This record gives sequence, C-alpha cells and structure tokens, in this order.
Amino acid sequence: KNQLAEGTRVRCFGEVRPGRAGYEFYHPEYQTNPPPMPSAEQATLTPVYPLTEGIQQPRVRGLCQQALSYLDRYPIKDWLPPALLADYQLPGITEAVRLVHLPPAGAPVHLLVEGKHPAQQRLVMEELLAHQLSLLQVREQIQAREALPLLPAGDRAERFLEQLPFSLTGAQRHVMADIRQDLSQPVPMLRLVQGDVGSGKTVVAALSALQAIEAGAQVALMAPTEILAEQHYQNFRNWLEPLDVELVWLSGKVKGKARQSALNAVAEGRAQIAIGTHALFQDDVVFQRLALV
Repeated sequence: KNQLAEGTRVRCFGEVRPGRAGYEFYHPEYQTNPPPMPSAEQATLTPVYPLTEGIQQPRVRGLCQQALSYLDRYPIKDWLPPALLADYQLPGITEAVRLVHLPPAGAPVHLLVEGKHPAQQRLVMEELLAHQLSLLQVREQIQAREALPLLPAGDRAERFLEQLPFSLTGAQRHVMADIRQDLSQPVPMLRLVQGDVGSGKTVVAALSALQAIEAGAQVALMAPTEILAEQHYQNFRNWLEPLDVELVWLSGKVKGKARQSALNAVAEGRAQIAIGTHALFQDDVVFQRLALV
C-alpha cells in the first residue's frame, strides 16, 4: 500500500483476464515511478524466464542483462562458417543470444512463442551440433580401444532357435546379422537395439550372449529393477540351461553363501552368464573373461 499511494506513477504488466469489474492483471509485475519509456529503436520485449523457488523474474533478468553486457567486449566465438549460416538464413551466435534475451519490440512474437525464430533455431542448432560432436568424440575414443573378437562358433545358436516355439522375424534376423558382424570385430560394439514391448529384444540378447559364450567369453546382463532382472534370469535359464550354459543371479537380495557361490562361479569362469541389477558392478564381482555387457 505504501508503494501504491495516490499519485504514484505505476507501470505494470502481466497476463490480462476478464474480472468482475472488467479486465484485471493476474499476478502482475510493476514498477513505481518508472523511468521514461524508451524510444521505438531502443525498446525491447521483456523476457519471461522459467523460475525456481526463491528467485523472481527481476533477479533473473538482472543477471542476464549483466551477462549480456559483456558480449561487446567478449563476443562468443562462432564455430560455424558464414557460408553455412547464410545457407540456413541463421544469425551468428552472439547476435542470436542477444536477440533471444532482448528481442526488439518489433520482433515476431508468434515465432518466439513457438520457438521458431531464427535466433532460437540458431541456438538449437548449436546445442545439437555440440551434442553430436561430443558423441562422435566419445565413439572415436571407444573404438580406438581393443576388444576380443567374438567369432561365431559351435551350434548352440542353431539349437536355441530350434527349441523356440516361433521363428525369428525379418527385423530380428537383420539385427542379429549386424550384431554378429560387430561382435566379430577387434573393436568394442556400440549398438542400441530399440523395439516395442514384445517385439523380441530379449531373444536377440540371448543370441548375442551365445555368440560370446561360444567364443569362450562371459556375458553380463543387467536390468534396472530386481523384478525385471529376475524375469530375464528365468527366461535365460529356460532357454540356455538345456544348451549346457551355466548362469548365476546377482542382486541386492542375494546374500550369504548363495552370493559367495555366485561370485566364485563368476571369478572362476564357470558362470558363463551373470544376470542381475547394478549389483553386477560392485567391487567384489570379478569376471574372469567378460566380453559382452
């Protein structure tokens, strides 16, 4: 009330809604005795930032304005060539950052609201490009390492397929051909198998495990929950024990002699597949020849 005494000049803005006495502001921001309105050339739209508890819009805007004030002295290095920006009609990175935080009054608001303004698209492109380049760098680092080539051998895979009550789909056969090729290389495999529930990803995992086992290596299969891990364990037991494959189950609830027995089987190489939760990656779990996770 003291700030809004009669005769005080107030500038306020916010969401306008119809009320009982006419239009009203919904949680407006306001300034008392505000400075004169800027000229049309200097006017900018007011950004609205996502907030966290304890921080208000004026505080965030002030910090952003402080950061933007350094752009003239310390512009952001633009890594994209001008020809590429021209082809896509995108601004430079410094211009894009400034426009997103201080849009001129004449900026197309509908494009800004929809995230389709060229300045926003420029920032999106920068983020996606940085993400892709970082993934490419990680991929190159991983593939510079050596891996044990897991060459297909033996007949366990064929016997496994014969005991299934169904035939593999074309997609499963295609994926398995790619995985077999990857596993036979002397570099680590980097592959994500994506599919709907019930599409047969677990069968693909079992066939991949058999290729590692036939090459004399061990396999670790980890699931995020004990329920899911136990389901995988039961499925793999039903499928692979008839093929003379030894499996162990490791989770947080496996304790005492049962846990020690499983750890010994893994360390001695008798257990060809270890299935469980994050318990598989504890310090006391030591594999003799782990080659596929």
